[in-house]
Amino acid sequence: MSKKKELLQRAYLVLVVLVMAALLLMFSTARISIIEGRSWKEQGDSTRLKFVDIEPERGNIYSADGRLLATSVPFFDLHVDLGSEAMTNSIFSAHVDSLAECLARDVFKHESTDNVKRRLLRAREAGHRYFLIKRNATYAELSEIREYPLFRLGKYQGGLIIERKSSRMKPFQNLASRTIGLDREFAPNVGLEGSFDEYLKGSAGKMLKQRVSSGVWIPVNDLSEIHPERGKDIVTTLDMRMQDICETELRESLVKHDADFGLVVMMEVETGAIRAMVNLDRNKDGTFEEKYNHAVADATEPGSTFKLASVMALLEDGFIDVEDSVAINHGKAFFGKFKMEDSHWRKEKRVTIKHAFEISSNVGIARVVDDYYGVSDNGSMFIDRLRQFGLNEITGIEIQGEGTPNIKDMDHELWNRTMTLPWMAHGYELEVTPVQTLTFYNAIANNGKKMKPYLVDKVVQGTKVIEEFEPTVLKGKIASKQTIRTARELLEGVVHQGTASQLKSSEYSFAGKSGTTKLEYWTGSNKYQASFVGYFPAENPRYSCIVMVNNPRQQGFYGSLVSGAIFKDIADKCMGTDVALMKVKTDIPQEPLTYPVFEAGYTPDLLKVLQGVKLNYENKADSDWCVLMPGENGVSVENRRLDENVIPNVVGMGLRDAVFILENMGLKVKINGSGRVRDQSIQPGTRLEGQKILLYLG
Repeated sequence: MSKKKELLQRAYLVLVVLVMAALLLMFSTARISIIEGRSWKEQGDSTRLKFVDIEPERGNIYSADGRLLATSVPFFDLHVDLGSEAMTNSIFSAHVDSLAECLARDVFKHESTDNVKRRLLRAREAGHRYFLIKRNATYAELSEIREYPLFRLGKYQGGLIIERKSSRMKPFQNLASRTIGLDREFAPNVGLEGSFDEYLKGSAGKMLKQRVSSGVWIPVNDLSEIHPERGKDIVTTLDMRMQDICETELRESLVKHDADFGLVVMMEVETGAIRAMVNLDRNKDGTFEEKYNHAVADATEPGSTFKLASVMALLEDGFIDVEDSVAINHGKAFFGKFKMEDSHWRKEKRVTIKHAFEISSNVGIARVVDDYYGVSDNGSMFIDRLRQFGLNEITGIEIQGEGTPNIKDMDHELWNRTMTLPWMAHGYELEVTPVQTLTFYNAIANNGKKMKPYLVDKVVQGTKVIEEFEPTVLKGKIASKQTIRTARELLEGVVHQGTASQLKSSEYSFAGKSGTTKLEYWTGSNKYQASFVGYFPAENPRYSCIVMVNNPRQQGFYGSLVSGAIFKDIADKCMGTDVALMKVKTDIPQEPLTYPVFEAGYTPDLLKVLQGVKLNYENKADSDWCVLMPGENGVSVENRRLDENVIPNVVGMGLRDAVFILENMGLKVKINGSGRVRDQSIQPGTRLEGQKILLYLG
């Protein structure tokens, strides 16, 4: 009995243990599936599924006249999921031969059809879920590949995986390239691409992807779960006609003078809108391309173009009249122990301040500045006037990296009582950028109103204007009316009888100042920077422009000879191609009236034109097509018969009418030239047999 009791006790103990284990197992199952189920599911999914960012299409950049300056071109990486459950063996077998043939013909062009088929079969056997078809396929290639056998069955049965990406493209290539800027991966954007990145970049979308093997993720669905939002477009102030003119003239001059780099900036006087900005750097092979925005970023010693600010300061303080005389001592002088010279020996000992400015005498301008500002503490008065003109301030142009001007105070550690002022007077011992110099000269052309230079007119999304940028006045009046008037007279004098007199035009007038800066002045270097800044037409300025050429090595280095010539060529072409600037000539001899005879076309259209221009004509046509013939008192509108069975005569017709007639008669038309039809390859009256016909236009 005791043994039986002992066995029962052991059985009960085992039963209790089993029940407790079962209860514990049930509790753990419930805890994992109910209480912790969501957490474990998320952890499991995170190893198989994840959302990835889908980059949006970047917005476009346009010129002021609507030309595309930068856009995103789509490309596609194409793979095939050969392990898709929906792609049965029967489906794969039915299409693999024709698919291999298409791929060998268009994609794997260096492989045979049999070899491509073997690769597909091996990948299918291995359950390859991310088999590469083509990287960087264009949209046209994608459209063609989608229609291949197997792929045309859709995502699941066909297995085609399409991953979109994009590449930034500039249709005008190097033209304004640095101003437009770069959209760079893993590096800050530059130019307008950087300054307006928040508008251009758009908002990323989300796509659910599934991990199918180590490091390989494929989209779960064809479409993204959260669609990316395309970036907004920006419309710049750049005029591609002017940009092309400026770049062409600068490039030719840089080659001619064997220079290191050069720049041109053209600004609209009234608004401050930048119409052209060119920066060209020399490559090792002697060619030039846009690499760095010197116009905005480089703060350098401006040289003689700064003399205008010096004379204006003297005028504002009432120290001088430009007809006063100043000693130039043949173009040589000492300031303390430092010797200063003009660009060459001069025969005069004394000249008027006006003439000293026109011939760009370093000694003359330095002498008069030193005479009035070099005494007592008057030097601070000179600096105050430069600040009044805004020459110590950045312009705030939208492009990042604008150089900071450097105008020294009298308490600066490098201020020298005998040297600093005379050298500042003619553009040394201080630094400004080309855009800052141009902004100052633009204010002179704009009767004293200083405008902020700007490059973007508006931000748009489709047809909706998101933000518009109006012209901004930096300072309503940089100097008195009399000072501005005198400054404009001085700049005109430079062109009429000064250093730029060889550039003046009989067709229009312009005003400006040349500058020849000796680089690394105190080292005795023979490197120069040639510049010219001014505006045109002089009497009613429309555009201001600065040209700078760094280190010209041959055929001259003076500002008027190098940069002045570029300025003049640019102004010539702008004056000749801008309708608003063209002068109407009234002395052109009248040509005898010529009637438009032997022109052919659609009768109602030609009659409408004749009536619109009020030409005398006699209408003898009663068919749809006619030809204009000489008449007694003008032109005679006569029938041009078209026989359905023979080649028609389309000579004299416009291209649209000629093609309409010929193609409707079953002919295949090819074209050579432009204009109206002057000849045709098959003579009229030839039997009609669906031939090819070549039309010669002229």
